[in-house]
Amino acid sequence: MEPAEEIKKQILKRYDSNPSGWRVLVGRDKRGHYDLIVSHDSDMWLIKEEQINPLHSVGFGVRSKIESLEAVEKLSPVTYGLRPLSKSQMTRIASALQSEMSLSEVLSKFLKTDPVASSEITSPGILQGPVIHSPKGIGLISERQAQLDRELRNELERLLMRKYPQVIATYV
Repeated sequence: MEPAEEIKKQILKRYDSNPSGWRVLVGRDKRGHYDLIVSHDSDMWLIKEEQINPLHSVGFGVRSKIESLEAVEKLSPVTYGLRPLSKSQMTRIASALQSEMSLSEVLSKFLKTDPVASSEITSPGILQGPVIHSPKGIGLISERQAQLDRELRNELERLLMRKYPQVIATYV
């Protein structure tokens, strides 16, 4: 178990070395903590965070192995990535927003292009994502991941009680 910021740095470094095949899911658990699942190949990172203020969050994460690649693909069918956008592509997106054109059709076309490393982007715009958001929380894939989730939640709540009690204490 490591601080969430360290895990995110590891993910970014790995993404930049191989930007294909990533999936990102975000949700909130029943206690309101943010859950983030990032997967690539057979690796999965589970991150649990709490937003302290709009510019600062704290949390913990852990790297695990994916037990069922099919389950992850079912949760997030489109791969995540950074996709450069030309001026003409940005114009098409803007036109779709202002007209009757289907924005989803325009974006799905761009999502079919291969993602690139952040260092390779020289275009005026970037399409980032998709990040799959779940309003009901993220369904974990296995009992092992459910156990990791409990451990992350316990560690996060200890940190919040110690350093940020105002975040979890009821205001009177």
